[in-house]
Amino acid sequence: MTIASIISILNSIASAIVGFLNWLHDRKLVQAGIAQQKLEDLKGQIHDTQIAIAAREAVRADIIANGGKLPEHDPFLRD
Repeated sequence: MTIASIISILNSIASAIVGFLNWLHDRKLVQAGIAQQKLEDLKGQIHDTQIAIAAREAVRADIIANGGKLPEHDPFLRD
């Protein structure tokens, strides 16, 4: 075996290792992106839930303020 063939073999092994490490890095980036998207979706769901809870509490406070009666004028009723 000559020095040139040994260097060629080492070069191909190093190239394969670098390719494998790049593939692992890309895979980690994709997984991180998926996790980031799930986090953003959950933040949106939490925000929507907080709005719904605030609306529910506003209705409860209004009912308590009116002596336990529902308001007479409901803007969602159709005339």
